[in-house]
Amino acid sequence: MRFATLCLFLCSSMMAGAAPKSIPAATSSSPEATVQDFFSYLLAAKHDLSTDGAAQKRWLTQDVRRALASTIAATSRALKAHPDEKIDAPDNSTFLGAWDAPTTFKVAKSNAAAPEASVEVMLTWGPKTNYPGEVQKRTVALVLEEGAWRIKEITIHPSKFAQAGTLTGELRALSRAH
Repeated sequence: MRFATLCLFLCSSMMAGAAPKSIPAATSSSPEATVQDFFSYLLAAKHDLSTDGAAQKRWLTQDVRRALASTIAATSRALKAHPDEKIDAPDNSTFLGAWDAPTTFKVAKSNAAAPEASVEVMLTWGPKTNYPGEVQKRTVALVLEEGAWRIKEITIHPSKFAQAGTLTGELRALSRAH
């Protein structure tokens, strides 16, 4: 009798630990952590998101990666056609929404209801920048894609030195300019 009880206990314990197949796998990080890592990457001088395919796959949705690739292709064609001209190409400043990088940033607040989330980020420029003392807000829209939080849009809120806009709008404008 003890053996049968022990088997029943072990089997029920194993079954209790198994997750139902309908529950999706847990994501590797939160929307806030994704945005924190993304902006830390953008502000590191040694990184360039436009040339780093692994970083693009880590943080950007498939749609944003396609838009970026299309913009890079248009830029490359323009550079070949006009080698003596200065051609604007996407780089980290495209994702920051400012050609002069901020000194610091802070994740201000977030709202997540899987499979979507939004995270507000405050960018701050220090005294030795082109925008000393400026604080600008960005809203980052994320979606769960392939089990990870990925950026589908960045909205720039208007301020003294910034016009309202979006990342995807900027990518389209760069593509059309070439």
